[in-house]
Amino acid sequence: MTEIRGLTYPLQISKGGLNLSTDAQLVEERIVSVLETRPFERIMRADYGLPDETFETLQPAAIDAKISNAIAEQVGSIQDLSVRGSWTQGEQGIYSVIISYSISGNPQPPLTLSLVV
Repeated sequence: MTEIRGLTYPLQISKGGLNLSTDAQLVEERIVSVLETRPFERIMRADYGLPDETFETLQPAAIDAKISNAIAEQVGSIQDLSVRGSWTQGEQGIYSVIISYSISGNPQPPLTLSLVV
C-alpha cells in the first residue's frame, strides 16, 4: 500500500513545523473534519462539510445517507463506507453515529461520534 500523508487535523505545530498524519490516522481525521465543518466555513471550498439541511429531517436513514454522501465525496481512499446513526435518548440535539469503512481493502475500527445539532 502506498503511504498517504497530509496535515494533521486539527492543525498542530511541533518543533517549528506542521505535524503530519499518515494512512488510517489521516483518513479518520479527514472524516472528522467533514463532520465538523459547515458549508461556507471554508472560504475556498464552500461546499466542504455536511450540507445545511442534513438535520432538517428527524429520520435517521435520511441523515445517515447525507453523512455518507458527504464523506464519500470529500474523503478519498475509503471503501465499504457504512453510516448508522440514531438520536441519543434523553439528549436533545445529539445524534450518535457509527462510521465503518475500509482503506485499501483493510477494515478499520469503526468511528463512534456524537454530533451536536
